[in-house]
Amino acid sequence: MTESPDWQSLIQKHLDGQTTEKEASKLSKEIETDAKVRLEYLKAARIHGALGEEIFTLAVEPAPAPMVRPSPLNRLKPLAAAVVAGAFVGLLGVGVVWAMQSPKSEATAISVANGNFEKSLGPIPQEFPLQFGKWAGDPSEVIEQANGNRVLRFLETANVTGKPGGRATACNVFQLIDLTSIQKQNPDNQSQLSLTLSTTFHRVAAANDADLPRVSASCTIHLYQADPEFIKENWPMVINDALAIGKKGIRLKPGDGPKTISASCLLEPEANIALISINVNSRIPTTTPIKVGGHYADNVQLTLTKRPRLPVRTTQ
Repeated sequence: MTESPDWQSLIQKHLDGQTTEKEASKLSKEIETDAKVRLEYLKAARIHGALGEEIFTLAVEPAPAPMVRPSPLNRLKPLAAAVVAGAFVGLLGVGVVWAMQSPKSEATAISVANGNFEKSLGPIPQEFPLQFGKWAGDPSEVIEQANGNRVLRFLETANVTGKPGGRATACNVFQLIDLTSIQKQNPDNQSQLSLTLSTTFHRVAAANDADLPRVSASCTIHLYQADPEFIKENWPMVINDALAIGKKGIRLKPGDGPKTISASCLLEPEANIALISINVNSRIPTTTPIKVGGHYADNVQLTLTKRPRLPVRTTQ
């Protein structure tokens, strides 16, 4: 009797890019035929991606040079495409009629405490945040540059929860945003609200650059209907409970100038907390901290966009 594979372990191994071609093929077939394994894969990929691995954005990056082992997504790309396409199958039999007039939108800045890092100097608290309006996370610090500008410097990857066996792939810095007052401004869900998080990253040459050939930086928004204690106690599995996630990543080479990226998501009416994060990801599967070198972040901004809801009519 053949022993059944440990699909959960194989999924994690695949997302880390460690599976052989034979293992990847076996996993792909199982995902296609077994709904339970498929769900496990999607959950694991979502957490993997939200923590900075950018699983799905790899599909639009340039193809690797010859002799470089293909990414795990490339081996499952037909299946991934089928899963994405399947999410829209239910819409094929329904016609949707939108009003043609373009709605006017209003953009408002939402306060991010010390978003430009000018109000403090020194280490960021190494913990998962429980208070609103306070930066906390993995080893990082606010420094003052030669021109007097203060920026966040990422120091090393870590496991922010300290749980045994937790991954130390990325250096994450978090802040909790209270959405209660914002939601009160949209009674009866009359308007469509969205949040956009933008961050400026830059990278300077560092002694360990050769050890980080695939490092990336990203900013992420998670929306929850929960309290901070619940999010902290269940991180990172609580990512599966997020009402919405917006994420954007970028690759920076040593010496690249500042680059600003933005991540957006719809603000669900049930959401009472936004967990924003900025990170540098080594893209190396490990439980051991890795120094990340000359990576910096600045000008973290959060914007609320309000749009009138257009009349929609569905027809069979």
